[in-house]
Amino acid sequence: MRDEPARSIERLGFKRWYERQLMEGHAWLVTCFLCALAILATLEVVGLRLSSVTGIVVLALVYAGGLICWHSLKRYRAIMAQAERLSLQSTCKACSAYAAFSIVAHQPRMSVRCLKCAHEWTFKA
Repeated sequence: MRDEPARSIERLGFKRWYERQLMEGHAWLVTCFLCALAILATLEVVGLRLSSVTGIVVLALVYAGGLICWHSLKRYRAIMAQAERLSLQSTCKACSAYAAFSIVAHQPRMSVRCLKCAHEWTFKA
C-alpha cells in the first residue's frame, strides 16, 4: 500500500478521507462523460464535410478528447477501487466499530488501532 492514503487518513480521519475519495472519483467520471459528449458533438457538427487540413485538426482534437476521456475513466476506477478496498477493512473485528481507528504504523503496511476497544489490525494492500 502506498504511504499517501495512510497520511491522508491520519490527517483527515477515515470518514472524511473516504468522502473526499468519492467526490474526487466522481469528478473524474463527470470529466469522462463531458469529454465523451464533446467528442460526439464535434463529430455530429463537423460530419464528413471537411477539407484535409480541417479534418486533421478535428481528428487531432477528437483524439485528444479521447485520451482525456480514457485517462479520466482510468482514474475513476483506480480511486473507487482503492476507496472500496480500504473501506472493507475499516471495521474492527473485535467490536464492529466502523472507521473508528488511529494509525499506528505506515510502513510497510498500514497498522491501525481501534479507538473503542484498542484492537489492532493491519490493512492489506
